Amino acid sequence: MDRPNPFDYNPSCLHVCKGVKVEVSAHGPCNIYVQKTLNEKTFPSKMYKPEDTDTWARGNQGELMGCIKRDVRTCFDLDNAPYSNMVLGEVVNLPGKWSSYPPHHHPQPECYFYRFDRPMGFGAGWANGEIYETRHNGLAIITDKMHSQVTAPGYSCCYAWGIRHLPGDPWDKTRIDDEEHLWLLEDDANDKIWHCPTGN
Repeated sequence: MDRPNPFDYNPSCLHVCKGVKVEVSAHGPCNIYVQKTLNEKTFPSKMYKPEDTDTWARGNQGELMGCIKRDVRTCFDLDNAPYSNMVLGEVVNLPGKWSSYPPHHHPQPECYFYRFDRPMGFGAGWANGEIYETRHNGLAIITDKMHSQVTAPGYSCCYAWGIRHLPGDPWDKTRIDDEEHLWLLEDDANDKIWHCPTGN
């Protein structure tokens, strides 16, 4: 596999069950993200190639004045890997834009691992009732309450997201949006947002 950067290229993802020995040979400097969880099931190993990744362009240019435009990539989820105990994907968060927005939550815990296009890049996240700074190679463990992200202008972020299925309650793409901010999802939301009278 070859991936010059995580912004312009989809990921490759190797999915294995317990007891499988994996050897990785690097032919140059590289970054490998490993996420795992407990699972008593066994299943055939599968390599998800970049062309297998489901990419969903969220937040078109006109939605909320273009402030939530991002790409959501899914390597595997309940649909194509029902034997897994987790879901794995990425979000490409554009400079100065929001993702995981409007704020939402789900009972299943989630991990975010952040990679910025420049090592000094930064942003902020809201989760577990707190605000935290996001940085290159940073990690967030989200176990409770609403969460959302924003990236500082000038810096792009690609963060891996993994959601752990709960026993009897797998994550099936359901997100519970914050009721206080549901008006942002209305078709005429842009008309209700204050606009600078000078047009700037």
